[in-house]
Amino acid sequence: MKFIYTFLLLIVLCVNAVAQDVHLTQYYTSNLSLNPAYTGNFEGDIKVGLNSRTQWAQVSPAMKTNMVSIEKKFLKRPNEFGLGAIIINDQVSSYFLHTNKILLSGSYQKNYKGHLIRFGLQSGIVMRNINTNDQTFPSQWDYQLGGYDPSANNNEGTLKNSWSYLNVNAGVAWTHLFGKVKLTGGYALFNLNKPVEGYGSATKAVPFRHVLNASAVYYMTPTIHLLPHLLYMNSATATDFLFGVNATKKVTDNLGFLVGAGYRGSTQNSDAAIAVAGINYNRFAFGFSWDFNVSSLSKDARNKSAWELSLTYITPSRASNKVTLPCDRY
Repeated sequence: MKFIYTFLLLIVLCVNAVAQDVHLTQYYTSNLSLNPAYTGNFEGDIKVGLNSRTQWAQVSPAMKTNMVSIEKKFLKRPNEFGLGAIIINDQVSSYFLHTNKILLSGSYQKNYKGHLIRFGLQSGIVMRNINTNDQTFPSQWDYQLGGYDPSANNNEGTLKNSWSYLNVNAGVAWTHLFGKVKLTGGYALFNLNKPVEGYGSATKAVPFRHVLNASAVYYMTPTIHLLPHLLYMNSATATDFLFGVNATKKVTDNLGFLVGAGYRGSTQNSDAAIAVAGINYNRFAFGFSWDFNVSSLSKDARNKSAWELSLTYITPSRASNKVTLPCDRY
């Protein structure tokens, strides 16, 4: 019953919060794209992560997102610092729109009576480009012939094909262990500096993206753990809600397995049912997830799927857990 009450608490925390941007199903494997406050939030010294998502491969060309990140933890007991960097490439090929992000993150964790409170800041550059030559425009429609003329002028010569801007993000997070249950919650605000982007004179400020997440680790036995998790994002009128439960089984000191299921939706529509599987070997963790679209929004979207891969490697901590007491030698 204690686990059920804990899990209901997580639901309340997220439902009461208020994206559509780059998003991952296995968002919990990428600290730096989830919340700057999670920079360095792992057991070890250095973490390297790779994430790759392909969405709607049945509709050529597919939308693709790739990320690579690295984090370093600096211990100063009982508190700690974290530094990290992430590179993100996102391709919406159907619109010939590519986005590249290079972001640096820093965090600080304060241990207050067992409550771990984290603060994080992230900044970097966002570069976007679009190929208007491969798109169609109303002026290229020949009303006399009743057809599309690709050689006709699109009358969009003033549009910029590329632009870039500085991006600033910030976040806070909290973790505490209650008996056999470890609770974590975080809030991040992306596009804090309200950068301006757009084509030619048609520019506007990028809206805030609010990201709220909550998770728990329930230590059922020393080798079996349950990991419920929630994510809620909001940007202008777009929302994204993801709920799931993973379970891990430790087979040996060097080998473990993960299975899970989840659901993604929004305040307006259902999106996808999710299946997750993974394996941990030594310091490596590999994850695979599959999203099966259940949306009723459009028959073109129905039954389309997305798949995602994650790979992380964490070096062992170099911090000593032993306490050395100096003494005189005689």
